[in-house]
Amino acid sequence: MADYDMDPDAVTRSINQLRAAGENFASAWANHKQAIQAAQGRFGTDVLAQAFLEKYLPIAEKLTARADAIPGSYTRLCDDAMGCVADYLAAEQQGTGSVRRLTGTGDEPS
Repeated sequence: MADYDMDPDAVTRSINQLRAAGENFASAWANHKQAIQAAQGRFGTDVLAQAFLEKYLPIAEKLTARADAIPGSYTRLCDDAMGCVADYLAAEQQGTGSVRRLTGTGDEPS
């Protein structure tokens, strides 16, 4: 049987760092997205600009949608990971309480 253990404090710190990375991306992306969209309006209306935009816009829209989704992915991942930490702590508390009840050692954990 495998031996599984978690350092909840270390995992929580790592999750918070990952969450901060997602928040930093969201902030940076919002600024860059605004700059990109502002620049798109300056391409002009001549034949060359229209030919470029015809190829550029569909790709830009796909990439924009994917970049827009990244912060939410970080948030969901971190929320799920924090749920795992909470589950681990609850199981640890329950297991410790069961051992104490069976062995008659110590007080019940609070």
